[in-house]
Amino acid sequence: MKRTVPKLVPPGATRLTCEDEEMACRTMSPLEVASFVEGMTAELRAMAREAKLGTLAYFLEMARIEACAEVERLTTPSRERH
Repeated sequence: MKRTVPKLVPPGATRLTCEDEEMACRTMSPLEVASFVEGMTAELRAMAREAKLGTLAYFLEMARIEACAEVERLTTPSRERH
């Protein structure tokens, strides 16, 4: 069974041609991108820590925290942000 991975689409793009016709092509929302980045950086950070790449793990953690903050910002109603 072939595993499909969603492709990130540049901001402003409306449609891309897909190599895999089963996968729908569309632009990801900011929330989807932030969530994806949060998950990927967590996985990469774990890999970096395991390989004893402390500085790289640190910067990946900073990126994960920033992505998490964006997810929170995008899911919090604007009146609660003040």
